Amino acid sequence: MRYNKLIGSVLFGAIAVTGTFEGLRNEPYQDIGGVLTACYGETEGIRQNDNFTDMQCAQLLAVSLSYHNEPLEALNYQLSPNVHIATLDFTYNLGTNALKRSTLYKKLKNKQDACSEFNRWVYAAGRDCRLEENNCYGIVVRRDIETRLCTGELSVKEALKLLGHAETDKQVLSDL
Repeated sequence: MRYNKLIGSVLFGAIAVTGTFEGLRNEPYQDIGGVLTACYGETEGIRQNDNFTDMQCAQLLAVSLSYHNEPLEALNYQLSPNVHIATLDFTYNLGTNALKRSTLYKKLKNKQDACSEFNRWVYAAGRDCRLEENNCYGIVVRRDIETRLCTGELSVKEALKLLGHAETDKQVLSDL
């Protein structure tokens, strides 16, 4: 049996949380690490002169979330929806290789509480994002929300409110 499929409310929650954290930019830009990025944080195959529609960006996000979910599908048990969404957002932000090398993933594989591990990842391009002058404090906020989602302290709906997400689809948000 395969666990942790990206379907239903977990899929909606992951799209909402990760999409809100990443933000939508239809034209390429360089992220904090100097990587050419577009849409909802996509980096694969992005070229300087690309331009994407909102629909293309949404499709890229869905495909990318599915790819980043693969290590979670390899676990031999079902994660709770909040742990799943928090870990998937973490993986989307840092990459599957970072997840696979992390203590967080080792703890998940051993069915241990991994929620305290998110806040250890507060660096971007070698900068400590806890320091205001490094202009990357959003990473600290992201890790805090991932941690609180993981522990169940926050629901997806509450996390989105903290992020200033506009409630454009009340039915989707009520399902979370």
